Amino acid sequence: MKNLIYLLLRYPGKVIRKLRAIKKGWSPDKDMSYHDSLFSKQNFDPFTFSYIGYVTIRRFADLVSPYIEGTSSVLDLGCGCGEITCELAGRYPKVYFIGVDHSEKGILRAREHAKRLRLRNCDFEVANTEDFKPRGKVDIILMFDSFHHLANPARFIQRMSCFSPRFALIEPRGDWKGSWVKDLDFDWLVTEMEKIRERIAYFTRENERIISTTSESTQVSPDDAVEHRYALKDLESFLKGFSLNVRGTVSGIGIYPPDPHRPSRSRKRFGQLIYEIIREIDDVLFERNIDLLAKHWVIYAEQGGQSIARSFPEKIPEIFQPVVLGPYNVEYISYTGPTTAPAETDMIMRLTVKNQGWKIWSSHDSENPFFVSYHWLDSQGRVIIHDGKRSTLPKALSQGEECDTDIHIKTPSQAGQYILAIDLVHEGITWFSQAGSPSLRIDFRVY
Repeated sequence: MKNLIYLLLRYPGKVIRKLRAIKKGWSPDKDMSYHDSLFSKQNFDPFTFSYIGYVTIRRFADLVSPYIEGTSSVLDLGCGCGEITCELAGRYPKVYFIGVDHSEKGILRAREHAKRLRLRNCDFEVANTEDFKPRGKVDIILMFDSFHHLANPARFIQRMSCFSPRFALIEPRGDWKGSWVKDLDFDWLVTEMEKIRERIAYFTRENERIISTTSESTQVSPDDAVEHRYALKDLESFLKGFSLNVRGTVSGIGIYPPDPHRPSRSRKRFGQLIYEIIREIDDVLFERNIDLLAKHWVIYAEQGGQSIARSFPEKIPEIFQPVVLGPYNVEYISYTGPTTAPAETDMIMRLTVKNQGWKIWSSHDSENPFFVSYHWLDSQGRVIIHDGKRSTLPKALSQGEECDTDIHIKTPSQAGQYILAIDLVHEGITWFSQAGSPSLRIDFRVY
């Protein structure tokens, strides 16, 4: 106990991160299973602005490009499906890129991307980043949102520095506890721009492909991925002996619109606009020396180089972010019903709901009706049962109108503590929660 207290006082962040890893049961095998499950579902074209993730791919590539100028060999560790590797290989045809990831599914997709893009200057390899040894020296090592998945980053840096004198990392900004700090987070831009795009698409009768709103829950939890966030002092400790140059970026989008891979003319144009806005925000924040408050950091480290001194800015006061009126803005006014029930029981509950959006909601629409439904989550908020029973609205709701409605619910088959997440669905289009309107969450015990 005395040793633990001593370590906690001397190295509080390190101890907290270690205890968190033990509590969550993180392991390289779980991390690999998580990413295999994630990457196996990524059967789409990521190199188009119709897909909002391309904003991140393009922007991350922008931010490391200055460090690739003049190189001949680049190693991208933890490359996932290789989207950024391929983006960079397309920009620098005379540079040889190697992408490495422990996920076979990810590397398979990376090779497919490179083949489709006809890239002859990149190869991909399945290997554990923690233990990977290059066949020879490389000019620079890149890591995009993958350094925080390492179990032992200090040992990793020490080992890999024998193969390259330069690193370029893009990582979430962390604190001493290992939490992700997002003082400057512009992900709301995606949600609000999507609302504008949807309204324009509606009135211009843009013919968009209908999607399915049903979904199967996954057996792999995001908690299975190793997620250590680091403060600047931690990074300086890991990269001891290296110069460190750091700048912030608001790119690295974590919010996606419903069916984010659906191609459309307006989505492509709005995706390009979002990219241009985020690039402009990055530049303005850097010019005003407040970019280090952004949610991601670009860290360039070089042996024998010279650090550029940066003063850490004061925290910006929180303000209400702007909200654009969307088609699925909903207010859950009241809920009446039990919060405990036997397993596999059918129940009827009462809900008062208000339309705060611009679109009319009707359960009698012949093509894409609106319904009240629900999901069952575990006590940690992870989806257990997605896509519950549908209940009709008693009347069509225009903007500002509300109504009382009965909702038909069936409890899970296993006893336990759950969260009942009441949600509305525009059938064949989207769940309201996927479109930026949080579900109504109720703690519920099944016995």
